Amino acid sequence: MSLTDVTASVTVRVLLFAQLKDRLGASELVVTLPSGSTGQELFAWVAQRHPKIEGLLRVSRLAANAEYVALDYVLRDHDDVAVIPPVSGG
Repeated sequence: MSLTDVTASVTVRVLLFAQLKDRLGASELVVTLPSGSTGQELFAWVAQRHPKIEGLLRVSRLAANAEYVALDYVLRDHDDVAVIPPVSGG
């Protein structure tokens, strides 16, 4: 089998906070996607598998390796990706 026979992929650790963490009952997910996948594709993957947080994902921010990034950010293998939902306070 040659390298061209293997589909390239990236594996990222997705950190979840606040309501996202509470609704899923988990503080992180490990996700493998095809190489070249973006933050938007990551959100779509998570929403498809965890529909109870889909609405929150639509209003959440994305950070990769402790820096805010746009949803068109191209994920890199071993990125730590944080999904940060809106916060409210009083």
